[in-house]
Amino acid sequence: MTDLMPITYADSAHTSKKFLWPRSESCHHGKRFRLSAASGQQLTYRHPTEALFPARELVDMPPKRLRELEQMPNHSPRPTDRPEHPLRWDEECLRYTSQNKIDFFIGVVRGLGMVSFFALIPISIFVVFYGLFKRGNFEAEFWKFSSWIVPIFFVVFSLFTWGANLIYRLFPKYTAGFQPSPMWELNRRTGMVKVFANSTKKSTDWKVAHELPFHEFDCYLQSSPISQGIAQYNLSLVHYSAEAHVALVGMFGVTSRLDQLAAWDMLQRFMDTSQPLPDSPQWEQFRSLDPTTLEWEKEIARPPRFWRDMEDEAFNQKIVELQDRISAFYFG
Repeated sequence: MTDLMPITYADSAHTSKKFLWPRSESCHHGKRFRLSAASGQQLTYRHPTEALFPARELVDMPPKRLRELEQMPNHSPRPTDRPEHPLRWDEECLRYTSQNKIDFFIGVVRGLGMVSFFALIPISIFVVFYGLFKRGNFEAEFWKFSSWIVPIFFVVFSLFTWGANLIYRLFPKYTAGFQPSPMWELNRRTGMVKVFANSTKKSTDWKVAHELPFHEFDCYLQSSPISQGIAQYNLSLVHYSAEAHVALVGMFGVTSRLDQLAAWDMLQRFMDTSQPLPDSPQWEQFRSLDPTTLEWEKEIARPPRFWRDMEDEAFNQKIVELQDRISAFYFG
């Protein structure tokens, strides 16, 4: 039977007061490390009591999806394979790893097939109308060429998509999607940050390269323009002294500045054991497994299925309200 008792915090567990502790070591960052990991705007530490989190966390996990996960066979907030799983988002830790090479390649092929297939639709419509209304020699040759080459491309790109889907279905073991070992872990119970060695090599599977307290990490907001010239942002946690960093872009993506600021506040709240878990849908099934959260919810009489039983209309309204609160909080 799965143990569903609340976790017990270690003596090293984090609270926001630890951010005020003095730092004794000097910085040992090399130039290359600073440029790649510690560039951008350094964000300040706070004691975020405002229940904010990225709007993306709502959009990606509607109540319907929460109920589907809950109804899966043998579902449990603490599955037996949880300690050895390279991906985690629960009351104890956030743990992340990257896509494996096979899954990445198949995903690119499938994506190329889908995008190209739909891009060919307006092209084929143009070819048909061009062939019907033009009657010169060039137009006749163009129609003759396009009338067979366009269908061939349709078939090829369809095979890309269907073939990739077939591989996912027939060989799930080899297309599991992620590396077998983690890249990093933020642990609420211990207050520690683990940075793992190369997760793509079997010789370094689950090997910890650095294990350091969360309060010794600085958070940097990094920006990069996309093709339209609009700046997009991501977060990087960097140890103040050692060359150890956590690229949070894999878990939180490249999004707007406001969403990344909300993600940083959410992380601080998650790691701070003096505060309850962030009240977002992803953490709802784990709230009774965290002692601080459990006490807090008894005090305010929060419904244990607040997100899971929410109606679609009310949920959509919550998305709008959260976006307004984020804008008001960080711009106000």
